Amino acid sequence: MSVFIRTTPGKLIALALASTALMAGSGCSAFETPKAQPCAWLDRGSDEADDPHRRTAVLVDRSPSARPDKAAGPTTRVPDWTATLLGARELELSRLEGGALSVAAFDGTRATVDWEVDRVSVTPVKGNDKLREDRRAVRRGCLEKRLRRISDEAPSTGSTDVLGALAAAAAQFGPGGGERRIVMATDGLTNAGCADLRSAGFDGATEIGAVVDRCREADELPDLTGVEVDFFGIGRAARGKAPSSPQTAWLTALWTRLCRASGASDCRVAPARTRDAGRATPAVKPEPEVTFPAVSERPAGRVTTITLPGSVLFATDRAELSPTAQDTLDDAARRIRDLHPVSVAVSGHTDSRGSEQRGKQLSLARAQAVRSALAQRGIDVISARGYSDERPSCTPEYRGGVPDYRAMACNRRVEIAVTVRR
Repeated sequence: MSVFIRTTPGKLIALALASTALMAGSGCSAFETPKAQPCAWLDRGSDEADDPHRRTAVLVDRSPSARPDKAAGPTTRVPDWTATLLGARELELSRLEGGALSVAAFDGTRATVDWEVDRVSVTPVKGNDKLREDRRAVRRGCLEKRLRRISDEAPSTGSTDVLGALAAAAAQFGPGGGERRIVMATDGLTNAGCADLRSAGFDGATEIGAVVDRCREADELPDLTGVEVDFFGIGRAARGKAPSSPQTAWLTALWTRLCRASGASDCRVAPARTRDAGRATPAVKPEPEVTFPAVSERPAGRVTTITLPGSVLFATDRAELSPTAQDTLDDAARRIRDLHPVSVAVSGHTDSRGSEQRGKQLSLARAQAVRSALAQRGIDVISARGYSDERPSCTPEYRGGVPDYRAMACNRRVEIAVTVRR
């Protein structure tokens, strides 16, 4: 754009140079001013994006589990993918400049990954410190709008495949070396492919190893050789019962192991920021649900049995109560008082793995830990016993020689038997 004014030749030249620098620093062409199209840079590919020295791919989970449903009240805290990603050091505009940026939402399979921002070259902003700060703020606003839009889009399928999304990001990078990074916002509750978690027990390194082996044998591990991977929000779904801290730790360990098995140079997991759910989102396609072992209650005659899954209370192979166990035990104590018990007894149980001696020790130690916790809440427990695997609740634990990890998780439990008057 040219402006003709009466001035000296020197001043005219200075004005033209300043105008050119402003347009170049904003990422706009000579026919687009920053005010008219400040976000056009997100839709414009460039030959510079083929420069392999730095590439960043951002993946946003838009599957049904990442969206609040009607059961979520307006003040229910749900993950805020946009705020989480914008707060990530890896996505600071100054760190993205000079490299290529791709952004996509995902659900379903690798084929459903939709690259809304497709290898865009993020040119360095120019000008003094104040101009650079202002121009980066404009770009940040553009990126925020784009992230919120794709996060709010309805899922295209009724499933989630996290490994498939990672494979799509690896393909997006193309050949060549250089710095490559994947930043993914997801609850990690995949229900498709080799890492399907619908039958998971969410407890124990053995099960994690089995998932990794299954994915390797199915040739579904993406090739992430040399890629840095950052996961945000693992275990933080927008619907359903939240996992306990041991269950979240198991999920974190699973995705770290799968990431490393894919050859990534670095694998990190960080929490997600949250927001109020607000109004319920429109109905979406139903999704096969990934559920965590949860507290249950079973009345039988004068005895009501409250079952506390091991993964709700304890870390793997430990008898110390986890941080999130306290709320569960508060609820259990309230329920026991509501029943007006004559007597309360606690029993610990394990699965069939490990030695009988270890099973006895662990099941008894866990029963005693729950007994002590209930006593602190004013509940008198007449006995605490450890039965190891003598009284399984779910059988069989092996089907055709293959471990059934959900059945094993069902058997790793503490039971509170509450006897009432007739």
